[in-house]
Amino acid sequence: MIEFQAPPIELVTSHSPMTRAYMVAATYIFKHGEIGLTKSGAWNRRFIEWAVTHIDFPGWTGEELYRVNKVLNEYDVAPLEYLHALMDGLKWGRKYQGTYRLTKTGKGLGQSPDAAFLAVIPAFLFRFDHAESMQTKAPLGNWDIFLNIINHEIGDGITAARLAGILYGDDSLGWNSPASVLSAAVFRPLCWAGLLQSEEGHGLSKRVYHKTPLWDAALQLDPIQGADNVVSFRR
Repeated sequence: MIEFQAPPIELVTSHSPMTRAYMVAATYIFKHGEIGLTKSGAWNRRFIEWAVTHIDFPGWTGEELYRVNKVLNEYDVAPLEYLHALMDGLKWGRKYQGTYRLTKTGKGLGQSPDAAFLAVIPAFLFRFDHAESMQTKAPLGNWDIFLNIINHEIGDGITAARLAGILYGDDSLGWNSPASVLSAAVFRPLCWAGLLQSEEGHGLSKRVYHKTPLWDAALQLDPIQGADNVVSFRR
């Protein structure tokens, strides 16, 4: 069973983009009382365009987004789409007369970055099918296996191909390869959570993932003793 413990607040605010996104949304609502909604129920452009300038989300900064968009809607910023769905599902926010407001629980989390981390990150990692965006099946295994093996193997860095080779005996690259699916369904969420960071390279073979200080500060994992105990799904 994976357990999280509260890390120092300075590590949360400096390393966890999804937690920062929640805190930014809460800050906006504290200031304005609400987030406006579109007719479809999405957060409106005014908030989305304000939020991307404040969350400092790697890969989703205003500079990067405006290169391909003249205006920004919620569906243009995937992390905020995930956050909105999470807040709805866990009742941290609710619709009210065409606007979006925090519930009592949501307000409490918005005042405490470490409490927000402990609520947002496990829910974000474990409640979503992160492979859905690839229109493929989730990778064989579970988060307990993925996190413990990464913890055991990461050393000075690990690639998606390396993890795929350990798990499935297949370190090939390409669309819908095990490495590609693990990159989208395991490594990307861990980076958004702030537990890993990547050295950007061209292609999966050159993208190396490293622990951030949050990994050891927040995660309580069962150590894997020896290579013979590493779980494998090789055929």
